Amino acid sequence: MIKVRILGFDYAFATAITGVIDLLSTAGTAWNYFAGRNMEPKFDVQLATREGRAIRCLNNIVIQAHCGFEQIGAADVILVPSIGGDVDKALDTNRDLIEVLKAYASGGTQIISNCTGAFFLAEAGILDGRKATTHWAHAERFKARYPGVQLVPEQLITTDGQVFCSGGGTAWFDMALYLIELYIDHETAIESAKAMVLDTGRHSQLSYFATHHNKYHSDETVKAVQEWIDEHYAEDFSLAWLAEQYAMSPRTLIRRFKTATGESPLAYLQTVRIEVAKKFLEVSAQTIAEITQRVGYEDVSSFSKMFKRKVGLSPREYRGRFSKATL
Repeated sequence: MIKVRILGFDYAFATAITGVIDLLSTAGTAWNYFAGRNMEPKFDVQLATREGRAIRCLNNIVIQAHCGFEQIGAADVILVPSIGGDVDKALDTNRDLIEVLKAYASGGTQIISNCTGAFFLAEAGILDGRKATTHWAHAERFKARYPGVQLVPEQLITTDGQVFCSGGGTAWFDMALYLIELYIDHETAIESAKAMVLDTGRHSQLSYFATHHNKYHSDETVKAVQEWIDEHYAEDFSLAWLAEQYAMSPRTLIRRFKTATGESPLAYLQTVRIEVAKKFLEVSAQTIAEITQRVGYEDVSSFSKMFKRKVGLSPREYRGRFSKATL
């Protein structure tokens, strides 16, 4: 059996622990039971904590541990769940967990994080120079704290050598299904998803991004440009004209904007327009052509292609999934 140990801590996200335990533990059993076949468990999954103590998760959910960190022994997979409380506090009060991660990573054990659990991996130095993902809302903070990590928050799952990361919230089940396919086979992963009634078609968390423009910088002029774009996103203006309004050349504006935000003014404008379009798709009955014009574009086809590239869904697909009328 594949030995998986989850490292638990206070204020973790409970379902990122219990959900993984349930899904992996029933791989090879739940579907077989429904189908009248012999049950063959594939994973040995346990929760390990400091001294084997119970942990109090987010929302005061208490979970009993199976063992202490020192009792883990050999393991195939070490998994860190989401941080449900304050990230800095979790890192400061769980230095022993970080040391456990370092020890197992140096021994070649597969290390996995879910959502904000990636902060623990980065703090342990395991993600240096590697590709990783985390919850989209923590992406800018993560990038600032760990510049040596290749963060790709738009991806639901990243794999880089022995280190895997999954994105926000319930992405634990995507990772668990991925592990079942990796260690067992595709058929068992599909059967597990069917038994638990889980959607296997998720590949990106782009469509869940909220308006989260990067204003966490000290360039007040660039902030002013961003605020102007936020208000005038639908207008037709040139980069040269915009730069002139702030007494800069276009080249200087691009350079300062990229230094402050990590993207160009054009990319920022596109992001704002996409976010506004998403809101219209969610709450209004306007046609896609009407929304295209309202956010500053003329060609529906070009806008739809850009929308799908950035969001992962076409405007029509996005409306079908997130429109208030369908919720």
